[in-house]
Amino acid sequence: MRKKKFYKLIYFQIIPIFIIGYSLGILSIWPGVISENSRKCFFTILKDGSDGSVKVKTLLSINPNYLIKIKNTKNKYSKVLLVGDSCFRRL
Repeated sequence: MRKKKFYKLIYFQIIPIFIIGYSLGILSIWPGVISENSRKCFFTILKDGSDGSVKVKTLLSINPNYLIKIKNTKNKYSKVLLVGDSCFRRL
């Protein structure tokens, strides 16, 4: 009986609170994630840069400060975060 109560607590209280908190955290960090143009910018940059060669059009769409930060970063995760910053923080 106690096991059922425990699983009910996890499924109906803890997991939804975690998902809502995660979503609100992403929205507070990247407010532009809601707009369609920002998401297109993000996915265009990821698709274009994934093969190693980047088009000039893509480079011109990114703020030069972010380009310098992206180039100097060695961690791939940090590069994706910087690309997200360049697209989603633009309002």
